[in-house]
Amino acid sequence: MVRPTPLTVLRRSIVNGKLAALILLLAGLGCFAYAFRSAKFVVDTIEVSGVRSLDAATISDLAGLRGVSIWDIQPEEVEARIAQNTYVATATVNLLLPAQVLVQVQEREAVILWNSAGTNYEITADGGVLGPARSDAPSAIIIYDTRTTALAAGTNVDIDALELAQTLNLRIPAEVGWTPSRYEWDPYYGLSLYNGAQQVAFGRLQDPNVPLDTKIATLKLVANDGTVWTFLDLRPEKPYYRTPPQPTATPTP
Repeated sequence: MVRPTPLTVLRRSIVNGKLAALILLLAGLGCFAYAFRSAKFVVDTIEVSGVRSLDAATISDLAGLRGVSIWDIQPEEVEARIAQNTYVATATVNLLLPAQVLVQVQEREAVILWNSAGTNYEITADGGVLGPARSDAPSAIIIYDTRTTALAAGTNVDIDALELAQTLNLRIPAEVGWTPSRYEWDPYYGLSLYNGAQQVAFGRLQDPNVPLDTKIATLKLVANDGTVWTFLDLRPEKPYYRTPPQPTATPTP
């Protein structure tokens, strides 16, 4: 058997392209090795946009990508970590070579404040507790909880009370002529509004026994008939009110 010399094998490889393919393969492997090992592809900064209540540093810490190669990043996993923050509704992560990470955040917005144990908490439209209110949080409506239990971020309050407070805040000034001075929530009375010292217990918005229109009409009637009272309960089908206690008469000699 005649075996070709190494020079002959090399000449044939050049002619049929096998040598060029091998060179390209080795070059490609070298590029891949460079890409995976080079510090040029290691993330050191994250660009964050869309934050208002949060700051970029908080989002960057949640992402946890400092010192990580961009090739090892799974955007879906990073988005899930960022979304664990109660203020974050959604997060979108995009990767740009060589080592740039873009994070777009959409925050959950507070629609009302809920005061519990002396602390105001920001509450979303679906009743979710974001956390203690910031100094610049909107404060058009504050619901005061008669309980003394502090709230935890990620928990929920009574969404019916939120919706009822927002509805009353629009309708009472227009239909009754009052500007409510306080909203209060109690496990027994439900939602109450105050007009100075007068308390009106509305209960729940979704009340199967007494419609909200009937409650507001009753309040309007009682508010304008000249009667002096301190408490009006609109929850029963037959509402009632309490008058302030009369001072004790001074006995005559």
